[in-house]
Amino acid sequence: MLEHLQELSMSADETLTIMLIDYMNQHQLLITHEVLGEKLKKGSSEVDEILSQLSMKGYLSLDFKNGKLFFNIDGVFEDKSDQQTSFDVSLFELYEAEFKRPLSQIELQRLSDWMQLYDQKLIGYALREAITYNVLSFDYIDKILSVWKENGLTAEKYEEGDR
Repeated sequence: MLEHLQELSMSADETLTIMLIDYMNQHQLLITHEVLGEKLKKGSSEVDEILSQLSMKGYLSLDFKNGKLFFNIDGVFEDKSDQQTSFDVSLFELYEAEFKRPLSQIELQRLSDWMQLYDQKLIGYALREAITYNVLSFDYIDKILSVWKENGLTAEKYEEGDR
């Protein structure tokens, strides 16, 4: 990465963040919003902004693997000139598209927590429900999911028209 730094359009903070994430990934250290803020000596909103910028530039993506949030920085090493658009939209990308902005680290963590509790399809349906009622809020979606869980609603039942 350092050899091609001049080709990348990253600020010093973004570069340091990518290097820190790379180090933590290699050593299988837990990456959290708080840890990044502490290491970078940045506040919560500054860390959110850095992560959002890296995500928008295609250098950082957040994946959910084995019940954990994974910071993927493969975008830094990809040749952007040959990149093709992928139509496989993850749950994270779906939420970002509907919220019309990159999600904050706290929102990403909340979405990751939901993925451990609920079926991914059901989380997508809860977003659809929030959009239908024009209440695009993580708190509202969380309430939808908890009520559905209380009532035993599954993705399959939702698809059959139950609510």
